Amino acid sequence: MDRVENILWQTKFLKDKNWLKVKNLLQQSINEYPEDSRLHFELAELYYSKKLFVKAINIYQQIIYIDGESDEINFRIGNCFLALKEFLLAIDYYEKVDEYFPELYYNKAYTYSKLGKVDTSIGIMEDLLVNQTNSEIPYIFLAELLFNQKKYTLALEYLEEAESLFGKQSSIFYLKGIAYFHLENWLKSYLEFKQAENLKLESYHFFRAYGLTCEKIGKTEEGIRNLLRSIKLDPLSATSYLELIRIYLDHDRVMEAYSIMQHARRNIPFSISLSLLYNQILQRIDGKRINNPHE
Repeated sequence: MDRVENILWQTKFLKDKNWLKVKNLLQQSINEYPEDSRLHFELAELYYSKKLFVKAINIYQQIIYIDGESDEINFRIGNCFLALKEFLLAIDYYEKVDEYFPELYYNKAYTYSKLGKVDTSIGIMEDLLVNQTNSEIPYIFLAELLFNQKKYTLALEYLEEAESLFGKQSSIFYLKGIAYFHLENWLKSYLEFKQAENLKLESYHFFRAYGLTCEKIGKTEEGIRNLLRSIKLDPLSATSYLELIRIYLDHDRVMEAYSIMQHARRNIPFSISLSLLYNQILQRIDGKRINNPHE
């Protein structure tokens, strides 16, 4: 075993125990063996694992100086820029990679979506699925991209394919429920959300959509329970308060609407929408007092 290989073995054993010691060892070793890219690569990977992305980029670029460009290093630099939300720079490096592998396609598609190029992102994800994947995650991401373009029926086709390949997943049922919700097929939406609930999905977004769907099919009490669960999971999100207050008002349950409004006022800034609903509540309470002066 040569000296550099011995150093690399040391870093593997020390990395999880004392990363600063590993960093110093690698820096000293690079000073001793400046042309050995293996040491540079190990240091860049260490920086990346500690989210020191700018430092990692600098070391990866030193590897390019030593060995020339490679798909692996360009991909890793692209990942650093993606983590830094430098999407244009990330794409520049991803586009230099010729080799096919699923993570590259997924990262490119995600980056293009952040640049607002949703069509390009969808095309990349469709190519990825043609070239096969061993995970449901690309199907889920593709469905979300198609939602962005209101292509709910096509999104459902991909989600059904994902379910057939990877089995029952709460995230798949949730997205199918969202697709049916937007297609105004309330019953199918409800059934998909019920499946997601059975698989213990916990998300305030999920319970808000589930609650609204329950209300659409006349299951008001179940809808209220789900909206309350949404609020419990994220008491700082205004949307669930608004939707629950509207349901209470639609069913003339004014005092329950008033109670939730007070809860909202304690937790979130009072928006224009909440102010308008608050005024409606106060007007209805005053109206009830006028019509029922002895209550």
